[in-house]
Amino acid sequence: MVLQHSDTIEHVPAPFQFVKSRWRCEAYHYHAVLPWIREQGIRNTIPRWQRLTLKLFDTRELHAYQTQALNAWKQAKGRGSVVLPTGAGKTLMATHAIHHINASAIVLVPTMSLVYQWYALLTNAFQTEIGVYYSGEKRILPLTVTTYHSAGDLIAESGNTFKLLICDEVHHLPAKTWGEAALMAPAPFRLGLTATYPEEHEQIGERW
Repeated sequence: MVLQHSDTIEHVPAPFQFVKSRWRCEAYHYHAVLPWIREQGIRNTIPRWQRLTLKLFDTRELHAYQTQALNAWKQAKGRGSVVLPTGAGKTLMATHAIHHINASAIVLVPTMSLVYQWYALLTNAFQTEIGVYYSGEKRILPLTVTTYHSAGDLIAESGNTFKLLICDEVHHLPAKTWGEAALMAPAPFRLGLTATYPEEHEQIGERW
């Protein structure tokens, strides 16, 4: 993010840094600096995400533990990770998170098999067209699934069109090349999904 015409601003807060004659900060700080941007009356051209009117066609009810996890995420202002065992229904809970935000969302996954799984899941859940973005196909829609490997290019091109960022198998995020996507995205709402958090999760910091 770059502040334009900032000469009249007396105090620019962290995490902005003055680099190459401009005040800049990484896009993932957007949610933290947004109140200050509004307070200063600065024209905000970052968000291009769409408000959606999604209907959830998946009639499966959440188990109590899934509801508890979803509510905890909501109480954390839509920023955090859910740790549940394999097969416990993390992706089903994620569809309810998407429905709750009701805005454009991007899902990052580590493998092509998970791209196909999420594509089918979201198609069945919302009965709408789902975008996929990887080396063989680059179709960006309000709900899009991509791989960690391809996410950097997608987010560099269209990162500000997604209000919700979901990372499946989020324990992969500390990897330098894959973690860049989370840093580049301004999405104010973030959901990480994993069965096991490794010790490296401490490196994720405020990305979630």
